[in-house]
Amino acid sequence: MESQQKTVDTLREDVVTAAVELFEGDQRAAKAWLNQPLRAIGNEVPALYMNSPEKIQEIRDIIGRLGHGVWT
Repeated sequence: MESQQKTVDTLREDVVTAAVELFEGDQRAAKAWLNQPLRAIGNEVPALYMNSPEKIQEIRDIIGRLGHGVWT
């Protein structure tokens, strides 16, 4: 269980890094985005939604699509 949690924590850190990159280094904007409801995940808050590797990957996918200009 502890190693799985460590993996989830590491994956969350990767999402935060990807969000900061999406917002061109603006950590405040990335944090704000991660802490507000997101329509693409049923109006859940990404920071609270990321409790499994699958959900974390879903947020990474959304960040990737936004980075490529795909409205999500």
